[in-house]
Amino acid sequence: MKKFLISLTLLILLIISILILYLSFYGYQTDRFNKIIKSEIEKNQKIINLDFKKTSFLLDIKKINLLVKFIDPKIEYKSIEIPIKSLKANLDLVLLIKNEVGIRDVELETNYLDIDLLKPQISDSLTSKLIKSNLKKIEKAKVKFKSSFNFDEKYKIKDLIISGNIKNTIFKINLENKISSLNSNFLFKDNEIEINGLDFDYKNIRLQNGVFNISNKKNSKFLKGKSKILIKNDHEKIPIIKKKFIKGDVFFLNTNLEINKNVNIKIKNLTLKDSENFFQIDNVSLNKKFELNDFKKIKVKTKDNNKVNNDFIIENKKNIKIKGSVFDASILLEEIDNNKNENNFLKKITKNIEIDFNEVMTSTDIPLNNFRLVGLIKKGSLEKISAKSEFSNDRFLDISLKKEKKTNSSVLEIYSDEAKPLINGYEFFEGLEGGNLFFTSKTNKNKNSSNLEIENFKLNQAPGFAKLLSLADLKGLTDALKGEGISFDKLSIVYQIENEWMDIKEIFLIGPSISILVEGYFDKKKNILSLRGTLIPAKTLNSLVSKIPILGDILIGKKTGDGLFGISFKIKGPTNNLKTTVNPVKTLTPRFITRTLEEYKKKEAR
Repeated sequence: MKKFLISLTLLILLIISILILYLSFYGYQTDRFNKIIKSEIEKNQKIINLDFKKTSFLLDIKKINLLVKFIDPKIEYKSIEIPIKSLKANLDLVLLIKNEVGIRDVELETNYLDIDLLKPQISDSLTSKLIKSNLKKIEKAKVKFKSSFNFDEKYKIKDLIISGNIKNTIFKINLENKISSLNSNFLFKDNEIEINGLDFDYKNIRLQNGVFNISNKKNSKFLKGKSKILIKNDHEKIPIIKKKFIKGDVFFLNTNLEINKNVNIKIKNLTLKDSENFFQIDNVSLNKKFELNDFKKIKVKTKDNNKVNNDFIIENKKNIKIKGSVFDASILLEEIDNNKNENNFLKKITKNIEIDFNEVMTSTDIPLNNFRLVGLIKKGSLEKISAKSEFSNDRFLDISLKKEKKTNSSVLEIYSDEAKPLINGYEFFEGLEGGNLFFTSKTNKNKNSSNLEIENFKLNQAPGFAKLLSLADLKGLTDALKGEGISFDKLSIVYQIENEWMDIKEIFLIGPSISILVEGYFDKKKNILSLRGTLIPAKTLNSLVSKIPILGDILIGKKTGDGLFGISFKIKGPTNNLKTTVNPVKTLTPRFITRTLEEYKKKEAR
């Protein structure tokens, strides 16, 4: 009997050992527990519906756990079917024996699913209005998840870790801007998001191999990361400074920023660089409208055509100080003109400003040296400045801006011994060489009155003017324009701008060879230019001056055919497709005669 009991015990132990070994290495599949598992999940998770064919059990003898794999699982979350690739969990046998929650280390992996299916459910579970708003901007995306988590005693999820991949994403920032072809891996753990392998296209740049970390601390979000930026097309540029990017250029980005609960953005540090260019931003604060609140330092160094064209630092201390060896202002006037009506990025800034550049490059071969400026920025706009610089020995530039107390108008005055560097960016002045420039402008709200005068200059190879002379059949002047150029004593332009409308009161040119008087308008909104004017050769004007005592005879002529010779002309149309017509004239308007006499008297007085 004793032998029998010993044998039976050994047999039972052997069978148990075999079962344990079998379950440890091969596992066991069954559908006997399907109803129990489903009912337990439905009891504790009302919004989740789990279905599966069988369960597979694999024993972990060291941890006294059963690894449960669900065969052909299907999950519905809020009535949306989630394409499941695999689902498994560990059952703690000790806890199950104690009738406690023994399910732990649940692992769930999905196949790719369309983000549109999950948008309503994700949105319902979010409290952040910002995240909800951004979720709506995702036009297209496919995403797959791999998650692990545990349950507490009330079957609430804890220790959640989510990793996955998102691909073929289109994110619409606004009507004009969108991010496309976005692909990335991600990991959510301990209230942090890690992103790696981030690639996307935005306009003419391609961000590659981005690695970023997003964390939440004390009601703020922190983002740190780095990536490679590839330039996809030529001629992209940074505003204000002249920096062109060439297709194939590669830059490296490093960033560290904070977004607080009021959606203010603080860029603690941002650098963008390659082997020849360097941009650095330190402690720049933006509000939710992306307006500048404050900044500490901005450093810029760039090359253009293998030559350093920008090298300066902007520091914000008691005053704003901008100092450097060189600044490229080639496109500065164009940028200012294009952005006049846009929102003022700097409107939160009110401070004194000091600028000190050894050299200021212009769009001509005439640079400025030793540029110095002091002034006041009030709510983002220059309210008062005084600036001086020199082109070469005894050739200077003076700029002043001040406020009129009575009218609250801004009065800008510019005097320059070299006209070309200040006007070369405007097509109207193409071909102008030499000359002294004096410019005055008074601005009040949306209305601007300006007067530009340039003295003692030449027009050389000016396409628009050449076309007018050719149509007027003034061959000698046309030939001169193509050769040494046509000299002028003075150009005067008087105009007013209100909103998008420019009323051109007068464009008057007078010189030894020819004189022109023009008026008209420019509708910036419709891009329509309309000019009408009169052109008179110099010999006619000389005749006019010599015959002043008998003015009536000059205007009408003593005999038929004796009147003055000249042409009237009209220029009208879109600025890229102007039409010019000319007609001969035999009489001059009193205004033309008056303006001509005024200039002759000024010339004689000098």
